[in-house]
Amino acid sequence: MAGNVETPPMKRSLRVLVVDDNHDAADSLGTLLGLWGYDYRVAYDGNAGWELACAYRPDCLLLDIRMPGLDGYTLAGRVRQHPELQAAKLVALTAYSDEAHVRRAAEAGFDYRLVKTADPTEVERLLDMLSEIMQLAGRTEKLARQSVTLTSETKELLQEVKEDIREVKEEVKELKEELREVKEGKIQECQG
Repeated sequence: MAGNVETPPMKRSLRVLVVDDNHDAADSLGTLLGLWGYDYRVAYDGNAGWELACAYRPDCLLLDIRMPGLDGYTLAGRVRQHPELQAAKLVALTAYSDEAHVRRAAEAGFDYRLVKTADPTEVERLLDMLSEIMQLAGRTEKLARQSVTLTSETKELLQEVKEDIREVKEEVKELKEELREVKEGKIQECQG
C-alpha cells in the first residue's frame, strides 16, 4: 500500500482510495492524484482495499473490477452496506464495457464507470466535479444547520412576543377596569 509521499499541499478536500491489483496502474493513478492535490491511498487487492476503506473513510473509491479474491463488484457492495461509507462515490475502473458489465456495475452501487485505460483528464474532471459537489453539500449542510438555529431562535422570539402581548392585554384589561371604577366613582359623586 502506498500513500502520499512528497505531494503538494492539499488544495482539494476529496479523499480518494485507489484499489487495483495492477501495481503500476494503481501507483501511476496515485501519483497523478497526488500531483492534482488530492489526499489518496492505494491498495493492491480487494481485501486490502476493504480494510483501508474502513480505516481511511474515503470520499471516493476508484475500483478495478477484476481482481483476485474480493473483486470490485463485491467490494462496492460492501461499501454500500457500510453505514460510514455509504455516501462515498464509487467509480469502476474496468476494461469491460459490454451491457452486462454496465448493468452489473450499476447493481453493485457504482456511481460512475470509466473504461481502462481512462484518460487522466477525464479522471481529473470527474474528481474535480465530485470535489465541488462535496463542497456544495458541505455548504448546504452548514446553511441547513444555520436555518434550524434561526428557526429555533425565531420560535423563541415569537414565544416571547406572544407572552409580552398577553401581558400588555392583561395590563390594558386592568386599566379599563380601573377607568370604569373611576368613572363609576365620579358618577356616584356627581349624583350624591
